[in-house]
Amino acid sequence: METNKTITIEGENVKPGESKLLNISIDRLPTGTLIDIPVYVFNSKKPGPTLLIQAGLHGDEINGIEIVRRMMTEKRFNVISGAVIAVPILNIFGFIHYSRDVPDGKDVNRSFPGSKTGSMAGRIAYHYTSAILSQVDFGIDLHTGGGQRHNFPQIRYTDNDERSEQLAKVFNAPISFSSKLIKGSFRNAAHQLRIPTVVFEAGESMRFDDYSIIEGMQGVLNVMKHFGIDRNNRAKIY
Repeated sequence: METNKTITIEGENVKPGESKLLNISIDRLPTGTLIDIPVYVFNSKKPGPTLLIQAGLHGDEINGIEIVRRMMTEKRFNVISGAVIAVPILNIFGFIHYSRDVPDGKDVNRSFPGSKTGSMAGRIAYHYTSAILSQVDFGIDLHTGGGQRHNFPQIRYTDNDERSEQLAKVFNAPISFSSKLIKGSFRNAAHQLRIPTVVFEAGESMRFDDYSIIEGMQGVLNVMKHFGIDRNNRAKIY
């Protein structure tokens, strides 16, 4: 019987049927405290696609972080085929400083694919790209509106990219539209590697919005159900 692929991140394997918390080492604080990106991998025995769900690319955008947290708490990633890679907080530095950016003032989401010896933002982008993107088939990037700007829940897909447009339709947010790729963004880096990726935007920075969180969770569940990833087939959370 054919089994799913082994997922390898930072030299650590997650075999079919395993679930693990892994870490991508990035840097350390002035105090010497190591900073790692937590990566949760849920790998099924049955072959299927690998879905990336990430949040916290901007450290102050907490609705996406809460979407991933709630889905893990409610055990929504017990997959029956393929795999889910869930990253609740990509920009750890920004999160602990209540900031969109990293301490050097640079935006990680304008730094992809990054550089091994570049700025802090560039190094984060480089290590994340190297460790994650080769493992996934498609992705959902969870975002929030900026400070004092509330975005109604919406999904954005790439212009002239039928696969990301289809992914957006499956997600089924209240609003869906195409948007141009931005140089240095994660979505642009994924597009260059032919990995369809959509961006979910909802709410505003540093403020939980339950409606936005529920819409995001529902969209992720819709995608998981569509691709046969979800174990319990629970398509509704309302």
